[in-house]
Amino acid sequence: MDNIDIVIIGAGSAGCILANKLINNTNYKILLIEAGPKDSSPVVHVPLGYGMTFYNKKINWNFYSEKQNQLNNREIYYPRGKVLGGSSSINGMVYSRGVKTDYENWHMSSELSLDKIINSFKEIEQPVDSSYSSLSLNKMPVNDVSNQHHSILKYFFRGCDEMGIKFNKNLNTELSDQIGHYNITTFKGRRYSSSKAFLKPILKNKRLILMTKTFVNKLIIKENKVEAIEIINKKKKIIIKPNLATILCAGAIMTPFILMHSGVGNAEDLKKMNKEIIINNVNVGKNFQDHLGIDYLFKTFHPTLNSSLGTWSGRIKEIYKYLFYRKGSFSLSLNQSGGYVNWNSRNKYPNLQIYFNPITYSITHKNKRPLLKTDKFDGFIIGYNSCRPKSLGEVNLSSPYVEDKPVINPNFLCNDEDVYDVKCAINFSNTLAKTSSIKDIRVDNINNNLIDGSEEEMFEHFKENAVSIYHPCGTCRMDKDKSKGVVSERFKVHGLKNLWVLDASVFPNITSGNINAPVMMLANLGSKIITEDLKKQSRYENN
Repeated sequence: MDNIDIVIIGAGSAGCILANKLINNTNYKILLIEAGPKDSSPVVHVPLGYGMTFYNKKINWNFYSEKQNQLNNREIYYPRGKVLGGSSSINGMVYSRGVKTDYENWHMSSELSLDKIINSFKEIEQPVDSSYSSLSLNKMPVNDVSNQHHSILKYFFRGCDEMGIKFNKNLNTELSDQIGHYNITTFKGRRYSSSKAFLKPILKNKRLILMTKTFVNKLIIKENKVEAIEIINKKKKIIIKPNLATILCAGAIMTPFILMHSGVGNAEDLKKMNKEIIINNVNVGKNFQDHLGIDYLFKTFHPTLNSSLGTWSGRIKEIYKYLFYRKGSFSLSLNQSGGYVNWNSRNKYPNLQIYFNPITYSITHKNKRPLLKTDKFDGFIIGYNSCRPKSLGEVNLSSPYVEDKPVINPNFLCNDEDVYDVKCAINFSNTLAKTSSIKDIRVDNINNNLIDGSEEEMFEHFKENAVSIYHPCGTCRMDKDKSKGVVSERFKVHGLKNLWVLDASVFPNITSGNINAPVMMLANLGSKIITEDLKKQSRYENN
C-alpha cells in the first residue's frame, strides 16, 4: 500500500467527517482505518435497534471500568462503537449542542471562538421533520420528531411549568433553563450515523482507501515524526508509511491507548509497561470526564410504550408501522424529552440534564438491553445526569500487550461539587414527581423511594444504581501549554511534527448534553485547521 498521504485512525463520529472534508477540500490520498466492520447490520439502521447493539461484541468494544470507590465498588459498563460510524452507529441518537457556557474554555484561538463553533454546528446540520422528502449531501439530519412522541410527555412539560421551567420545543444553545423534545439523528425512519451522512458520499472516491476490521498496534515514531503505522489486518502485520500525516480519531479511550502503546504518555507509567519513552507527557489518558446518571421508574395508569413493546400484539403493530410507514416506536429514540436546568447550581450554568421517557424495564437481564422486555405494567422514567461534572479520571494500559483492553477509571464522584449536583438532582426529581401534573399519572415507585426517601437514603440509592451516560471525553485535552494538555489549539500533538488528534479526547471540558453533536462539530471545525496546516507543511517540505 504505497503513496498514502494521510492516515486517519478511527472511522467514528469524527473520523468520517474528517475523511469527508479532506477528500472534498484537498488532493491528498487518504487511508481510513477502522477496527470494526462495515455498518451493514440492520440493528444499526433501525433506530430502536440500538438496544441490540448494546452488548453486541461484533460492533461494540464492550469496555468496563475499574471498580468505583464512590459507587459502592461497582464496575461501570462502557459500550463504545467498533463499527463504521463509531458510537454514532450505536448511540441513542439524541442531537444536543449543549449550551453556550460549555464552550467558554475552548476559545484558545480565533478559529475556536463561540461564533465559529456555532457556525460549525450549522454547517453540518440540516434541520428536518416528517415533511422533508430529501436530504442535502454531507449533512447530518437533526430531526424534529416531536409529533411522533408519546402523549404522556405533556404531563412532564406541565410539571416543569409548575416549577417555573419553561418549555422550548427545540432545545438549543441559547437558553440555560429549558425543557422540550429531543431532536434525533434520523431521516425517514432510519438512523443517520456519521458514516452514513459523511463517509458514504465519498466511498467511491479513488483517493480514499478504507480498511475495516483493522487494528492499530502502534505508531512508529522517530525524530519526533510518525514514520510508520503498524497494523493488523486479516491476522497479518502490515506497515503503512504516510507521506504527510497521521490523525488519530479513535475516541476518548482508544486514542490515548494507541498513544501510550506508541511510547507517548507519562514516562513513569510507560516504564512499568516496558514501553520505550518517545514523548513524556503526563496528560495522556488523564482528564477523563463523563456524565453519570440514574433513572427513577414509576408505574402509571396512562398507556406508555410498555403497552406497545411489551406484548406480541403491540410489537406486531409497531413493526407494521415501521415496515410500511417508517414510523412508530421503531423509528424513534426512547430518549424523547428532557432539557437543561439550573437547580440551585453553584455555577451560572445549568447543573442538570433531565430525561423523561415513556417506558420502563425494571428487570435486569444480564448482558441484554431489554428494550423489548418492558415491564408488564405501564410506566415512565424521570432521569438525570449532572451537566458539567468536575471529577477527573484516567485511561491507562493494563499490560504491555496491545491485545489487552485498557484500564478505565472515571473516578466518579471524587469531586465534592459532583456530590452536591447529585443531591440537587435528587431534590429536583422529588419536586417534579410531587407536582400535581406528575401526581395525576404516577401510581407507585418502582425500585426506588424517591417520593418519601431522605436525601441520605436516595444518595445511597444513587451510588448503588447510577451508571455512565456514555459520554467519555478529555483524555488528550487540548491546551496551548504542553504541561497542561496533549494537543495544541491546532490539534497537533505536542512534541510531534506530523501527528494530530481530532475526537472527543481533545475536549477541554465535557459539554452539558449528549456529546455526539459537539464531537461532529469539532471534527468539522478541526478539519479546516488541520487542512490549513497540512497544506503549509506540504509547501514547506516541497521547497
